[in-house]
Amino acid sequence: MILGFHSSPRTGGNLERMVSSVAQASGLEHEIIRLAELDISPCTGCVGCGRSKRCVHKDGMSSVYAKLEAAQGLIFGGVNYNGRFNALAHTFLERLFPLYHQEPALCGLPVAVVAVGGEEPEQAGMDIARYFKEIWMCSIVGMALFKSDTPPCFSCGLGTDCRVGMPALNWPKEQFEAFAKVHKKMFQRFEDNRDALMACERLGQALSTAVREGWTRPGSGGGFYLPLS
Repeated sequence: MILGFHSSPRTGGNLERMVSSVAQASGLEHEIIRLAELDISPCTGCVGCGRSKRCVHKDGMSSVYAKLEAAQGLIFGGVNYNGRFNALAHTFLERLFPLYHQEPALCGLPVAVVAVGGEEPEQAGMDIARYFKEIWMCSIVGMALFKSDTPPCFSCGLGTDCRVGMPALNWPKEQFEAFAKVHKKMFQRFEDNRDALMACERLGQALSTAVREGWTRPGSGGGFYLPLS
């Protein structure tokens, strides 16, 4: 069994669908968990989990510790907020601390990383991969990224009226002046991007190989892709 977690608060968004795509491509039995549906509080640093390997604070994390201990592999998806992976993802990663003590439960566990963002999903992906590798001693099998080029401010309703939104700040003057309104086709789907689809498929295959054959690194860089928007 592999577990897929994603930290997007959007139901059915690109991140959720990519994590599901990777899981399906692995061909392994899997469960997808939306962190937004769990009530997770930040770690308080009390270290009360040292002996029991369970957090003393009973919240949404209580339901996933045993699943994590039994998992053969993980898929973790994060979304880029302001150049880093979002706070919900970070809170979840902090709360893995109970599984670290004595004999770290996640040591060597193969992890596939997925990251999306209107800008710079690679930064969020690399931060997540580094966290799993350096803190929890997992084995990173690869990464699938999708840069949608869709600023979050497209959803706020202000459109061209905001002079500090990403279009106003980052687009060439001529392009911004020609920008009349936000329309549906501006919101890109990863399924319409061949590179992103390939990344998910190859990443799922790399995770499957790591689980079935015990590989710690996929051959030929398999599973590591930086698809364009």
